Amino acid sequence: MKNAGKDCVPAYFYMVASPAEEEEYIKGIEDVVGRVPIFGGSAADNTVEGKWSIYTNDKIFSDGAAVAFFYTDKQMGNVFTGEYNETTNSGVITKIKGKRTLVEIDGVPALKKYSEWTGAKAKELNGNNLLTTTVTKPLGVKDRLGDLIAIRHPMFGNKDGSMNIGANLAVNTAVIQMEASVDELINATGNTMKELNKEMEGDIGAYLLVHCGGRRLAIGDRVGEVVKQIKKEAKGVPFLGVFTFGEYGVKDHGANTTGGLMLSFTAFSK
Repeated sequence: MKNAGKDCVPAYFYMVASPAEEEEYIKGIEDVVGRVPIFGGSAADNTVEGKWSIYTNDKIFSDGAAVAFFYTDKQMGNVFTGEYNETTNSGVITKIKGKRTLVEIDGVPALKKYSEWTGAKAKELNGNNLLTTTVTKPLGVKDRLGDLIAIRHPMFGNKDGSMNIGANLAVNTAVIQMEASVDELINATGNTMKELNKEMEGDIGAYLLVHCGGRRLAIGDRVGEVVKQIKKEAKGVPFLGVFTFGEYGVKDHGANTTGGLMLSFTAFSK
């Protein structure tokens, strides 16, 4: 706010942060500006080793957050979605460690419960294998209104049967096994662009498309099909896309939140 020469809240804000504490950064910003719509995503690298950088006007760092406030009367539209399908497999989180390690679902070790739900073999759930195995079959939690399912990406399978998750968890919260084929992950980009375009009232000047890096991994060499769908719906309007390790957005009547394996597509009016 000081840099902008303002003493009032912005219309909306962009954030990029290092993975692990995104929810806390959002809370801190909201302590100052209130519930202003967010968009953005977490810094990423190619191998989940922490080899990422965050760039600001005068600094480069790997641990922290960068924020941009938008002071404008121009419309911004955001669609925040996983575009996954719910299955009938669900349970209650009964034990966690810290904020991001899922230990038990319904009193059963998380990896065992996940294996029962999906039929995945133990070797597919050990260590880093879990990250790729779960892209098409992640977990999800509903917001208090049921309008948004924030995807929770299991990223590392531990020897004690727990799994590291890419976003915060809470005990006594229902967790749902979600699913989507690679075809559906690709088609989700076109569907989300269509939904975003419907939200905008005037001419669109540009798009910023935050796309989860995990989804990108599953899509692999077919990523050209994603670009083709986006170009079709953008109709010549410029767009910039990034692949992230966490996505941020907001659903109407809901709260700013984070998820993994999600799309946070934003449009700006001319």
